[in-house]
Amino acid sequence: MYAQQSGKALFPFIILVLICITGYLYLPTSQGKPTNIKPNTIVVSTITAEEQSRIISVAAVGNARANQAIDIISSQDDYVTQIYFADGDSIQRDQKLVQLLDAEEQLAVEELNIQLKEQQRQLSRLNELAKTQSAARSALEEQRSVADALFTQLQSAKVKLAQMTIKAPFDGVLGKKLISTGSFVDSNTSITTLDDISVIKVDFQVPEKYLGQLKKGMTVTAISDAYRHTSFNGYVSHIDPRINETTRSVQVTADFANNNAQLRPGMLLQITLELRALTAIMLPEKSIIPRKDQHFIYIVDDQDKAQLTNVELHTRFNGWVAVSKGVNIGQKVVTEGTTKIRSGSSVTEKG
Repeated sequence: MYAQQSGKALFPFIILVLICITGYLYLPTSQGKPTNIKPNTIVVSTITAEEQSRIISVAAVGNARANQAIDIISSQDDYVTQIYFADGDSIQRDQKLVQLLDAEEQLAVEELNIQLKEQQRQLSRLNELAKTQSAARSALEEQRSVADALFTQLQSAKVKLAQMTIKAPFDGVLGKKLISTGSFVDSNTSITTLDDISVIKVDFQVPEKYLGQLKKGMTVTAISDAYRHTSFNGYVSHIDPRINETTRSVQVTADFANNNAQLRPGMLLQITLELRALTAIMLPEKSIIPRKDQHFIYIVDDQDKAQLTNVELHTRFNGWVAVSKGVNIGQKVVTEGTTKIRSGSSVTEKG
């Protein structure tokens, strides 16, 4: 009986000891240490509003093409006697590419040269006679017409002879050779291709709404999957005068200097067109609180209270927002902890 009463008397004491031990184990490490956090104050992260510069740009995808590109063909029909190039050669303007059989054309030029010399000799003789004989004057005019006609025939023959030698019309890079010595070629025979890739042109589409901001000379940046860590700088060289009625966009052409021949016709390029530079107060996107059609931020005032403030947004960038109205340079804006506070809440900065 006595033992039972002693157990009952010790039970409250054991409970009290367990409570003390539990409280001690779960007591915060900061307990007993001085703190600057006032009661009912919420810890948040802030940023000081300041102006920053950003480039407003338009992203697009474009296809590269050569500055000039043609298929080399012959204007005359004949057999190939000589080929002066190899696949992929870099050539200069007027450099010989192919020689066609031109023996007949050379003979025609020689024959006309002989005939013209004879007619010019006759013309000179009649000129002397016409000074003293009236009958010779009428023959002189007829002879002059004959000489002029022969001269014209000779020039035509020389042109045809020159066309038997096929030359490069401009500097560039040749494609693969599509003929062989002894091949018969005509105006439908493709001999090779010639591309001027010293400048690469890229055509891309820009939405119609940006038309008023477009102008020649704007900076354009291109990136290719072939050179992921290299960007190529160019400029707008042409703006199409027509708007595509289906896509509601305008075609823009940019030129890129291609000194290292890294860019090739047919490449798919990621284009960034720089419209203009914007200097404005930039805030992290996470600090913006959207409510219906409006946007708000929390500004920390001089009493360390968060004040809900309506702002107007200008443009969004990667993780940042340009604010055009509602916040001033130097004000502190809450970036983390916005869900824990209300307008007028006392806050303190983390850390």
